Amino acid sequence: MFDWRRRRKTPPANSNRVDELANGLARQGRTADLEAELDALDRTNLSESELESWYYVRGIAAFRRGDRPLALARFIEAQAAFPESATIAFSLGQEYEYLGDIASMFELFDRAVFPKLPARHALAQSRYAYLWGDLQRAVSYVEPVLEMHYKLGVADDMFLYMRGMPFFSQTWAYMAAFAEIQGDLARLDEATRTAASRLTEYDLSHLVEFLSCIKTGDFSRYAASLQSGTGYARTRAAVICALREESYQRAQDVLSSVRLADNDFPWLRDMLLLADCEAAHRCEPAAEPELVERFLLRQPLLFEPDHAVNFRVLDYQESLKRIYQSRRRAATTERSWRVSSEPPSADRSGPA
Repeated sequence: MFDWRRRRKTPPANSNRVDELANGLARQGRTADLEAELDALDRTNLSESELESWYYVRGIAAFRRGDRPLALARFIEAQAAFPESATIAFSLGQEYEYLGDIASMFELFDRAVFPKLPARHALAQSRYAYLWGDLQRAVSYVEPVLEMHYKLGVADDMFLYMRGMPFFSQTWAYMAAFAEIQGDLARLDEATRTAASRLTEYDLSHLVEFLSCIKTGDFSRYAASLQSGTGYARTRAAVICALREESYQRAQDVLSSVRLADNDFPWLRDMLLLADCEAAHRCEPAAEPELVERFLLRQPLLFEPDHAVNFRVLDYQESLKRIYQSRRRAATTERSWRVSSEPPSADRSGPA
């Protein structure tokens, strides 16, 4: 049992004992005990914010265990208890997306936008909208984050990180991805000009240069400038160069030339795999299906829009979005059939 004895009988203002419980168990490496500890609490002794956290954390615990039906049931219960909670609405929306119920997902997302919920959730909302081809919503979820960047006025990475904000380059790249898919760069031009006039402690030259490359379609000089940089930069350069190769073997040679260190982002290997998929699609179609299956196992939600646009795989990933959508719908049909064929089961993990 988590030790509550060290706490004062009257908790200080703005404290949340449920969040402290979850964080304390995490620090002790006892996340498996979280649900039992939550169920042992006397809910009549919790404040309103603590009770909201109780409902939310129980849903998250089921989600992290991979029990999606139980997570759905718990978030539905949580949403009924706290219909105005943005974080609960977001989490329930995620579960509806998993079920392929996109209308219910968007209904919840539209009611819970930044700054009602953290900026990282807003980007996740935008990513889901992108996956399902609703670019108008994808933009609408990111725009308030962009406006907050302007309001803060400082784009220093550490400054933003300490305030729970994404780096400006990430927010900008989300907007760039949607603008490029829509074939209309006017809004991105405007956002870049506004950033130049309102943001301090930030060098926009690399974004201005990248935008120029998007307009011309020529990234050769840009890729050359990346080749002597970090593992991230070198991978980006290799992928951009491989996309120009007309021979599958030459594209593979370019991609295999990248050497990544242990401290490089693990997902860079998945990006090289996606570039291999794209090269096979153009030059060696028979090799593509097996590569795509490998990629989808590693990145089931595909790459985030900012990565897709930065590494120039945005166009190719559009074809994978169709696979994602069709498989999600097929899995939903299968899950629905199983549920209708089985007797209902109660959630016996805790008090009602």
